[in-house]
Amino acid sequence: MAEIEAPGDAVVRVTTTAICGSDLLPYRGRTQRAPGSTIGHEFVGIVEDVGPEVTALAPGARVVSPFSIWCGGCFYCKQGLLSACEQGAVFGVRIPGGQAEYVRVPNAGAVLEPLPEGLSDESAVFLSHPLTGIYAALQMAEIKAGESVAVLGCGPTGLCAQLLARTMGAARVFAVDHHADRLAAAERLGCIPLDFDSDDVGARIRAATGGRGADLVIEAVGTAAAVASGAGLARPWGTLLSITLGVEPEATFPIGRLTGRRVRLLPAYAPAVKNYMAPVMKMLTRGLLDPSPIVSHVLPLADAARGYELMAKRAEGALKVLLRP
Repeated sequence: MAEIEAPGDAVVRVTTTAICGSDLLPYRGRTQRAPGSTIGHEFVGIVEDVGPEVTALAPGARVVSPFSIWCGGCFYCKQGLLSACEQGAVFGVRIPGGQAEYVRVPNAGAVLEPLPEGLSDESAVFLSHPLTGIYAALQMAEIKAGESVAVLGCGPTGLCAQLLARTMGAARVFAVDHHADRLAAAERLGCIPLDFDSDDVGARIRAATGGRGADLVIEAVGTAAAVASGAGLARPWGTLLSITLGVEPEATFPIGRLTGRRVRLLPAYAPAVKNYMAPVMKMLTRGLLDPSPIVSHVLPLADAARGYELMAKRAEGALKVLLRP
């Protein structure tokens, strides 16, 4: 069981945790984790115990955690770039993660976010990373009401991007994939589904945008090929936004598609998920944003291996899988 190790720690009893697409990277052997380490960086729970320096939270408080911790005093933290903290760590990577019964949260008074009554675990767990990180990315991309948006990938990350783009005012959102069940999920969110196996995606988007292309293209697949494809879908002076972490470190890229048409490329890694929790939480509590259709399975934590298999194989219509200790 997790224990208090420093005065600023809290121990949280996890009530709901989620499998993120990035958790599949070590599952598939693309990244390494220490044997026996606990994975998972998206979780909601109840504060069980706090260290003597934690005064803003008390046992019994219901909280959600960002995906990472930070020190608050380094060069990057002082600029609000908490995700680049020189002493920071992502849950499940450098410190034990949240796919467990209990988790220790360092710097808990700053890291943990109290949750309002009435906000379900199923919605609140999206505050840990996907919704808040994508909200930050869309703000960086300066999305505007009335714009056309194309999202490459209709997995949980892509669907969250589609949901937020519509909530933030996009006039039309094109959802690009080739899995029929995922395209159907995007259509249920109000998006225009495009199957890249059977549709001429570029022609369809240009036909719907006066021949220009999308104002904003969002890459949510996690491959260099997807980034390259997105470069050809954005209009001149448009924006290509990559919101994934699994893109190959080295790959051939048609840079001329960007430079020749003045397309802006943004690699979006949220500067500080914590700073975006409050506005996204307001959207959730006011009913402006509902990520629940993206949740496909809720399993006991003991069935985590099955949850990973479902997501990795895209079996049984798996999208976002939640786990409950």
